[in-house]
Amino acid sequence: MRIILLHDEMLNPEHALFSLHPDLPRVFVFDTQQLTRDQFSLRRVQFMADCLAEIEGVQVYQGQTADVLAALGVTAVVTQRTPQLHVSAALAAMQVEWHDEPTFVDFRGKLKRFMHFWKAVEPQLVGVRDEPDSRDAA
Repeated sequence: MRIILLHDEMLNPEHALFSLHPDLPRVFVFDTQQLTRDQFSLRRVQFMADCLAEIEGVQVYQGQTADVLAALGVTAVVTQRTPQLHVSAALAAMQVEWHDEPTFVDFRGKLKRFMHFWKAVEPQLVGVRDEPDSRDAA
């Protein structure tokens, strides 16, 4: 069986993988070993559960990711690339189609101060302002 495996970096109900693979089942595993090891707070777990509730058709499981996927008969996974080693370790025995994280903004400058970054990316995120902000006048 082939699935889209969601992890905590891809909890957007409009994630690009959903439109690329609309017929694949969507699966998320609350990996109890990872939650304990990384000391996820109850608030963070609740936030993740709230995000998952907004994703149509996602199946949520609890346990070790590799064990849950094996029990489901998963042999191939589509997921977003992540630096989280526990995700790649859990998928080591499977065929994995990795996708890069969608680009949030196009920024190629140096990050010295947030204000420089914000002035460069604001038009991409909120559009160009027609009227000067009252804070700019001071």
